Amino acid sequence: MTGLPHGRVDQIGLLVPDLKAAMDAYIAVLGVSFGVLELDETTSAFSGSSPQFRLAIAVAQVGLLSIELIQPVSGVTLYSRHLDARGSGIHHFGVYVDSLARAAKSLARRGYRPVLEGRIRGLGKFAYFEAPDMHCFFEILQLSLSLPAFLLANATVYTGR
Repeated sequence: MTGLPHGRVDQIGLLVPDLKAAMDAYIAVLGVSFGVLELDETTSAFSGSSPQFRLAIAVAQVGLLSIELIQPVSGVTLYSRHLDARGSGIHHFGVYVDSLARAAKSLARRGYRPVLEGRIRGLGKFAYFEAPDMHCFFEILQLSLSLPAFLLANATVYTGR
């Protein structure tokens, strides 16, 4: 598929009801630390979300892969609807792309339906696609800054309780 990297997954996103408990589990098993930040309508835009929302996000690097834990805190988002309907667990696989538009066309040709477009100020833009044959969402991310550099400037480090 053109516009998408082959043989690589850059991110696994999981929905969790309790961010600290989930981080502590990953820290205990994998020995990682997390960059933690909150996103809301003043720092981010997510299509289909309520006018006001808040998410708690934690990101850990494990080799070349980032693990993203997402806890919906308030408002209605794709994440809160998914957590309510399906519970916690794997939500998406993500890949970094050079062109969101090219990657989106490639996924559309595969029959994947776009379900969310968003941006995070200072980091970049992204889109989720429903990937029923993969049993999750597929995220494409076009970053304007490397994720580790963004986390260093914007996140609080969490190493466990």
